[in-house]
Amino acid sequence: MTIAMKRRSALLAATLTFGFGVVGQSISIAAPPPPHHKNWIQRHPTITAIGAGWATHHALKKAAARDKAGHKKLNWAERHPTLSALGVGAVTHHAIKKHTP
Repeated sequence: MTIAMKRRSALLAATLTFGFGVVGQSISIAAPPPPHHKNWIQRHPTITAIGAGWATHHALKKAAARDKAGHKKLNWAERHPTLSALGVGAVTHHAIKKHTP
């Protein structure tokens, strides 16, 4: 690569960087962002939380049955699947409501 080609490529890179920087700023200032469209989960946090709790309860009951059949000690969540499911549902509902714009 010759010196002239290096200069041309550096000039082109600087021009594009400066040009996109100025144009990008003017576009972002001129046009407001489009409104955020909520997905199904964000529109229905209660149903989502119920589903998350139900799935957790079911998974914990199955895991507890499998561990009990294998003569293993059950952990706290496996011994209390309903309370664990309520906690999962509450945290899910809170996270959706708190962090949805």
